Amino acid sequence: MRLNREEMAALEVGQTTISHGLSASMVFLFVGLIVTVPLVQLFLDRHDGVPDLIVRINQMISVENGQTGQVSAFQTLWRRNNRLLARMGDFEEQLEKSSFLRRMLLSPGQQLLLKLGYGNEKVYPGKKGWLFYRPDMDYLIGQGFLDSSTLKERSQSGKIWEKPIEPDPVSAILDFNRQLNQRGIKLVLLPTPIKASLHPEFFAENSSWHLPLQNRSWQDFIDRMKEEGVDVFDAAPVLKQFLQQNDQPVYLATDTHWRPEAMEEVARRVALFLRGYISTDEKSMDYRRKSRRVTNVGDIAAMLQLTGPSRTADTEEVEIHPVVSRSDELWQPVTEAEVLLLGDSFSNIYSLSGMGWGEGSGFGEQVSFFLDRPVDLVSQNDAGAFATREMLAKEMARGRDRLAGKKVVVWQFASRELSSGNWKHIEMDLKKKQESGFFVPEPGESLHVKAVVAAVSRSPQPGAVPYKDNIITLHLVDVKGVSSGKEYGQALVYCWGMRDNKLTRFARVRAGQEIDIKLVDWDSVAEKYSSYRRSTLDDEMLELELPVWGEIRP
Repeated sequence: MRLNREEMAALEVGQTTISHGLSASMVFLFVGLIVTVPLVQLFLDRHDGVPDLIVRINQMISVENGQTGQVSAFQTLWRRNNRLLARMGDFEEQLEKSSFLRRMLLSPGQQLLLKLGYGNEKVYPGKKGWLFYRPDMDYLIGQGFLDSSTLKERSQSGKIWEKPIEPDPVSAILDFNRQLNQRGIKLVLLPTPIKASLHPEFFAENSSWHLPLQNRSWQDFIDRMKEEGVDVFDAAPVLKQFLQQNDQPVYLATDTHWRPEAMEEVARRVALFLRGYISTDEKSMDYRRKSRRVTNVGDIAAMLQLTGPSRTADTEEVEIHPVVSRSDELWQPVTEAEVLLLGDSFSNIYSLSGMGWGEGSGFGEQVSFFLDRPVDLVSQNDAGAFATREMLAKEMARGRDRLAGKKVVVWQFASRELSSGNWKHIEMDLKKKQESGFFVPEPGESLHVKAVVAAVSRSPQPGAVPYKDNIITLHLVDVKGVSSGKEYGQALVYCWGMRDNKLTRFARVRAGQEIDIKLVDWDSVAEKYSSYRRSTLDDEMLELELPVWGEIRP
């Protein structure tokens, strides 16, 4: 029987003949590959403590069980189960970050992708060396952040052992505004536009951009705020006008943040706006500004995790203007000021030296300079939707009324937070100062102790967030002085978990582990460190305890 062309093709293509020797070789190579890689990794990890983490998970459960207090058996089981799931997630992350294949291939692989025009899960490469942060782009091109379907999806997007996200910015803002109004304080929102809102030309070709670009729910958000009487200072038109008048970028090419001259223009306009809310009879502060040039590589470039010769990101040079007092001291916030600024990294970018763009020149400093009045400041990198409100609420819960004497609160946050932030409802209840059983060193005291870790917050991986420094939180028990042997009980400790995109020794500690640490009074260093990004503990009640600062013993 003669076969047609289709039948002949099926016979030729549908059958593959492999010799016995070739098939055996392929199986041998495949099995050898999947066995060799984990064996090599286990050999390399033998001194890194990764296998010990399995044991420490059990230790953690025991420690957690001792801290549960008067709760039901179900609550205890639920808490311990969630802890276990979280720590298992930490274990997987630790295995991933310690992989020798990852260390060997990540940087050259990323370099190859860049040449092909691709970034990674956090970075989009643009034109002329510009880099864009993916969450920023998601804000612009994603679904409307007020769409009911979006709110529902985000509220269900968390991990099962974590509290659900509260996705609605309108509800949280109105709740905060209500609490401030009860104390006669005016709320002014300052959503800060992201880079692509003003510079889409460095990302995609289009001759008909209508700047500034915003999420499709932006106008609905503005309308809701107007209806409810909440003032919104929209910085986007100010930046657009500054861009048109000066014909130079208003954002850094390889960083998520604005350039200093653009930030200063927004600060000047905000100061003019605020003059209607504050006293006119206060004395002039006579602030002055200096000039300094700073060179750095942006935070988005750091997220590419390029090293050595493959690091191709260009440095940028900017001129900053540190604000100083009459006695030539760098500007400091004043807690008694009538204006309180709640700010994120857009406020800190030229204020925190650890961010690499200088110090004493941030948004709060510039607003105070143009206002010629003192300004109070509560700031923290990242999580602008809730972090600064949470910091403020904790001070109130500890009996410190940070809102006393305030006439206006300016809440600055990145506009991307509207679509990705956790908009928690946070109560600003002023409580009486309570005596605490947690240890706090005396002012100026430095104490060398040993203690057992009862809980530790999770540090982000280097390059996973647009900040190269991160503070973690430790709950220590069985705190004992090394030289004196004196027992101090418990302590809530802030310490560096990541510095300059490198994890510290503290980031690797786990619950149940004994550590050696130096403790310092937090108030003595808070001015220097409180604005850095910090990972919090899951237990909200622990977070209300007075913290101390921890340092690695040399």
